[in-house]
Amino acid sequence: MYYNHNLRTDLQEWKNRLVRADYNQFGNQLKYFFDNIDNNKILKSIIDESIAKYPFTDEYFKSLEYYQRYFDRNFENAEQQLSYTFQLTKFFFKEIENYNLHLYTYFSGHPKDNMEEIIENIVTPIIYYFHDKLDKSNSIIYLLEKYKRRVEWFTRKELAEKYNTAEKEYENLLEEDLRLFLFDQGIDYPFSTPKSASGRGDIIGAIETDNPLIVEIKIVDKNKKYRIDRIKSGFHQIVKYTEDYTKDVGYLVIYNFDKVRYDFKFKENNNVFPPMLIFNNKVYYFIIIDMYSDETASKLGSVEKVEITEDELIKK
Repeated sequence: MYYNHNLRTDLQEWKNRLVRADYNQFGNQLKYFFDNIDNNKILKSIIDESIAKYPFTDEYFKSLEYYQRYFDRNFENAEQQLSYTFQLTKFFFKEIENYNLHLYTYFSGHPKDNMEEIIENIVTPIIYYFHDKLDKSNSIIYLLEKYKRRVEWFTRKELAEKYNTAEKEYENLLEEDLRLFLFDQGIDYPFSTPKSASGRGDIIGAIETDNPLIVEIKIVDKNKKYRIDRIKSGFHQIVKYTEDYTKDVGYLVIYNFDKVRYDFKFKENNNVFPPMLIFNNKVYYFIIIDMYSDETASKLGSVEKVEITEDELIKK
């Protein structure tokens, strides 16, 4: 189960609690809704990035003065609406020094009507934007998991033979295989040509869209002296690429040719696929493709386990 899917479900439940809340509990549930966003690293990173791009000051909100000017407005895009709505609500909380917005004159009617307006004009747009962002990320994760299964179940032997007989450019060979798969799955222009200040990402697709695909490929193979340091360097490269392109998600695909099972020990919940690390308000996913054997589990024997901690990866 993907972490993002669970988070999408949580968002809907938080909204449902507001819908079910009575007059006396509505403020508590509104506080719960915004506290949950602030305390979730993925949602907070989305919010922080939108605010950095579209900041609004308390002085600006004070100049609006009345309800129609708060909500009767047009936005450039959904991200600007998210930023405006979130900052406006935080402004309200500071002004009234509590969370009972439905009791105040920021809205147009009876407190019961105000509760509906808060859900419609504040909570719903925020959730819609989060859903869109999480769905886009999930679709990429789904494709990368599908590619992982495709290789491990069907094409591993053929791909490993090409890799073992190649004399150089080993990563390019594997990159070509992944690019072809992504193109067949509908990812436009999954090519590695765009160049940033930090170099070239292995695969950067649709870089000018709101949902670019930025992938770094690394190989772990003791026969070629490609060790765990390759995973660490790959992480730092993908961090640089996401910063250079001002994007909030990156993917590290690791082709593992050693009989080793890598266990990522991150602070986030990693009982879901794939392992996820949040660093500098950006999200990074780690997809390992096991290439080390075509044997069945019963014939494979013991597999060494190696833990990789969050601190190990972040440390330069």
